[in-house]
Amino acid sequence: MSEYDLRTKKALRQVTLLEYGFGPETMKRRKICPECGRANGAQDTHCTDCGAALPSRTLYDFYLSRHRCCPGCGVAVTSIAAYCPECGARLPKAGVTQREGAAV
Repeated sequence: MSEYDLRTKKALRQVTLLEYGFGPETMKRRKICPECGRANGAQDTHCTDCGAALPSRTLYDFYLSRHRCCPGCGVAVTSIAAYCPECGARLPKAGVTQREGAAV
């Protein structure tokens, strides 16, 4: 597969994720209400549905706290992966890259 094909495949993947409402960029723009479960904007401090206080962390922050991620590009990787499937970076041993954080 050529470099052009790889870039095109990656661009199409990002467009698809954004179009269907999921992916890193979409998750960075959302906070989930702990009371009613509604998705709110990252800039919001209170839920637009029920008025409950929203967490300070976005959905993406919560996702990263629960998954082992590549330190180079941020893609979630399995616990046995030695290299990132997205950028090819060598990964530290499992447990070292998992980010810490509290639940949303």
